[in-house]
Amino acid sequence: MTFQKAAFAALAAAVVFSVPRGNAAEPEASSALPSREIRLKEVTGEDVRRVVRVGPALALGEAVPLALRNNLGVAVARREKASVAETPNVALADFDPNFSFSSTYGNTGDAYWERQRSGASEQNWANRAELSKKFSSGAEATLYGAFNRAYNTTTDFSPASGSAVGLEISQPLLSGFGEEINLAPLVKARKNVTQSALSLRKTTLDLILDAEVAYWNLSASYALVGARLSSLRHAEFVLEQAKKRRALKDATKEDVLQAEADVASRRVNLVVARQSVQDCDDALRKILGETGDDDSGTYAVAELSEDVPAETRTFAEWIAAVREFDIDAQIQEIEREKAELDVRVAADADRPSLALVLGAEASGRESSPAKSVTGVADRTGYDLSAGIRFSVPLGFRREKAELRRAELAREQAEIAVAQALQNAMFDARSAWRASEAARERLASAKVALSMQKEAYAGQIARYGVGKATMTDVLSAQDALESARLDLIQAALDVVTSRAKVQRLDGEILAANGFSWREIDDAESASAVPAAAR
Repeated sequence: MTFQKAAFAALAAAVVFSVPRGNAAEPEASSALPSREIRLKEVTGEDVRRVVRVGPALALGEAVPLALRNNLGVAVARREKASVAETPNVALADFDPNFSFSSTYGNTGDAYWERQRSGASEQNWANRAELSKKFSSGAEATLYGAFNRAYNTTTDFSPASGSAVGLEISQPLLSGFGEEINLAPLVKARKNVTQSALSLRKTTLDLILDAEVAYWNLSASYALVGARLSSLRHAEFVLEQAKKRRALKDATKEDVLQAEADVASRRVNLVVARQSVQDCDDALRKILGETGDDDSGTYAVAELSEDVPAETRTFAEWIAAVREFDIDAQIQEIEREKAELDVRVAADADRPSLALVLGAEASGRESSPAKSVTGVADRTGYDLSAGIRFSVPLGFRREKAELRRAELAREQAEIAVAQALQNAMFDARSAWRASEAARERLASAKVALSMQKEAYAGQIARYGVGKATMTDVLSAQDALESARLDLIQAALDVVTSRAKVQRLDGEILAANGFSWREIDDAESASAVPAAAR
């Protein structure tokens, strides 16, 4: 069955009824014509295409992959995750070896007028190269080499060269000691990576839900066009009957005016319904990541089902799955862990700084550079040192304030974890009730529509024999249209509320034929969406 034939098979069916002999209910018959069955023309896909310019067909199984591949919001989230994934490397860079080199030339001597008399001055060329590294214990080691060349420009010119190689080690003993403190930035960076991955998964699931909802909203808007078109035909039928009865003096001028006003109102409703299709199509195209310059017509989508699906799980089973899966609670739990780490770092900073400093140097000093270097190798000079370095801020005002802030942030994070779980539970309860209510309303709406069709047919028949007024007929027609709209809304609520239920426990991914492995593979191969080029 094609989309147009299927979309409105139930929602825009013709009203069929029989009229007692002598009733004026058929457009071609007067009130004196014999009884016969009345059948209004059924709304078809061709009728819908006259109202809405329908373009290419799109299945839900095609829409979701398009959204995952081209949506701009998820593309931004993917690149945010890739950016955060680099932060551990930034933290690790603190432990990379660092090389530095300096070279300085200096000339010192007496004032110009004194130097003119004595000619005394000194020139010095100092060079130093260092290789330093920080360790996870907090220790810092520096291996250095130095070479100095000095000249004395007095009458007894005597150049001298000095070379040295040494090692300096500094190890904190109080503040700044231990892997937990020194690796804290790396640990936080890795937790940020986990958070960004969870945030991307949340964005992905929300996108799938948004794509489903937008898809079914478009389907419902088509059904609305069918319902409005059917109502317009009923209104035109009633107007035709009123005019025939007016010609036979069986109806008043006011009856005809009421029927004409109702036809005009139904035409307005049809225009609004057509605009709704276009708006829903735009919303879907935006989620699919399109540029907005396509003028091929609105997507032809699958029809809304009137079937009432059964829920296979109990509420207790489902709510337990929601509690275990909830991504927001997982993100907040990681935030709490980071806040706990910040407290430990702040508590460490609230201690005095005490460091053990060790040093060893071999040096040589000779008249020539080569001999000075040889002197280093022969250890003609050496320097061994050991000491402590101590510093303490008087009052610890800043440190104590930072510790209090960290403790408050930890309490805030703990409350946020509880709040996230609370929100998840109450959102889940609301979604479950909405899904149950939608299924019940759909079953009731189907019965109500059938009854309203009979009631409308009865009013038409009663109007034909003068036992009902035009107001009664129009009221019945309004009730029939309202029943149609209730059925459309109930059918839409069933599919959208079910999608929301599946979003909360993560089943929406499998329901659309995806796994996290496929999502991750698509993420690693994702290119810049066409709409962003």
